[in-house]
Amino acid sequence: MSKTNIIKQIKDKLFGERSHELLVFCFFLFVSFCFWLLQVSGEIQKHEVSVSLRLDSIPSDVVIIDSLPSTLTVTIQDRGLALARQGFLSLFQSKCVSIDFSKYDRGHSDAEVRISALDIQRMVSREFSASTEILSVRPDTLHYTYNHGLSRTLPVRLAGTIKTSQQNYIQNISIEPDSVKVFAPVAVLDTMHAVYTQAFTLDGLQESVNYDVELCKHKFIKYDPQQVCVNVGIGYYTEKTVRVPIIGLNFPADKRLRTFPAEVSVTFRIESGRYHKITSEDFMLATTYEELLQNTGDGKLLLHLKASPDGVSDIKISPQEVDYLIEQVVNEDNEL
Repeated sequence: MSKTNIIKQIKDKLFGERSHELLVFCFFLFVSFCFWLLQVSGEIQKHEVSVSLRLDSIPSDVVIIDSLPSTLTVTIQDRGLALARQGFLSLFQSKCVSIDFSKYDRGHSDAEVRISALDIQRMVSREFSASTEILSVRPDTLHYTYNHGLSRTLPVRLAGTIKTSQQNYIQNISIEPDSVKVFAPVAVLDTMHAVYTQAFTLDGLQESVNYDVELCKHKFIKYDPQQVCVNVGIGYYTEKTVRVPIIGLNFPADKRLRTFPAEVSVTFRIESGRYHKITSEDFMLATTYEELLQNTGDGKLLLHLKASPDGVSDIKISPQEVDYLIEQVVNEDNEL
């Protein structure tokens, strides 16, 4: 099919009778929409919007006891086009009313601040265009209470659970910073001896971690800083084997114990950081003369540890049983 025929078919479909009717319908629909839009944009309309609220410039020694709400509900009135323009702009920059703490600070140790409806409406109106009328603001009255607290530096304590996997162990735990500055009324501060973190759980740890956690919040207390970092050092368990001699205890002077073999392997589980600190001298494989006299093992001695170092586990002795003899010690002076 030639290029000319293809173009001709396209023209027939676009400018055919049915297509012509569809284009005429779409044209009148568009014109109707434009007339409607002009009418609506010129009408006075009401709209309800949310405006963020925050308290700025709070001194470090001030504790806010009853705080402000986070948002205000504002009912506004304006022409439809102006409202649509403001709605579009709010997609990129939300409206927010900032209250300067210093403007209402009375310098007292304890104070309650009330902001009148007139002041609120004046602050809110700055966030809208001059043509927009503020009909109402909810809540219509704002109030907060604060306290100029004393400060004290207190240590931080953990209020969390930290667990490792079965193949790992906790080498060390540190908190940064390990103490924080606390602002609170005198009556509250005098009862405090430490600051606790919020409850948290770290489970199944296999490697060292740094975990940020906030301090436990209280109504009359302020911290600087408000969160700390918990550093958890994780080590791993390893296996070690040492050769331990078998010794006899409480034997008569003319008798001694001989075992075959004279020493056995002791395998145990130990923290990697203590691997080189544990030696065969930390273990004792021994039996007493009295125990051997009561032994019915037909020349076999079942080995048990008399002493082992702290921190080792899963101890295995190989072999568990050995052959033994009680030898008579020949006194050379008696032979002469």
